[in-house]
Amino acid sequence: MQNTVRDEGKGLVELPPIRGKGLPFRARKGEVIGLAGLAGHGQTDMLLSLFRTLSSDWFPGRGGDVAFVAGDRSLNGTFPLWSILKNLSISSLGSSARASFVREDREIALGEDWKTRIEIRTPDMGNGILSLSGGNQQKVLFARALATRARMVLMDDPMRGVDVGTKQEVYAMLRSEAADGRTFIWYSTEMDEIRLCDRVYVFRNGVIAAELTGDDITEDKVLEASFEGEAA
Repeated sequence: MQNTVRDEGKGLVELPPIRGKGLPFRARKGEVIGLAGLAGHGQTDMLLSLFRTLSSDWFPGRGGDVAFVAGDRSLNGTFPLWSILKNLSISSLGSSARASFVREDREIALGEDWKTRIEIRTPDMGNGILSLSGGNQQKVLFARALATRARMVLMDDPMRGVDVGTKQEVYAMLRSEAADGRTFIWYSTEMDEIRLCDRVYVFRNGVIAAELTGDDITEDKVLEASFEGEAA
């Protein structure tokens, strides 16, 4: 998918309609933007396109502006042979380094800070990542993203299979971070999560079919936009 990205200083990102069809995409500073619709209709492609563009070395000064939280922990989220701490800190090593060497004290402090903030349930951050429950592994992935300086966090249906208690803790953290000006773009297959978003883009056949805000963010509206125009 070919996109251009324009930043106007307050976290505003605008993309033209995909392949010239459907609606354009925009996200402002401090918003939680939902991507909805039937699975496989372009939501993940949108996230990957945003990530490639905003993290590209050729885009001056933007390399650290975006972080990604994967939904499939085992496939593209965790490093299974690494410790909890190393999994968390891998995206923040630049801020923990001096003269290309990682400062172990800073890395440990980073881990302990996020262990407390996001309530990672482990007695020792040096334990292997697989010693954690699935929900706590997912917390580590969120902490990895949030510990960076990224102004935008992309989330690819990250709460699948996570227990309700963990979900509520993560939702509260996302709202707090958004209030501080971070922008989240969140693909979810769960309507309860879509309702938490400030605005929602519904995808159909690889393009944005509808934009919903406020009281219009309902299951009926999402389904209507997902199937609109199809033969009965």
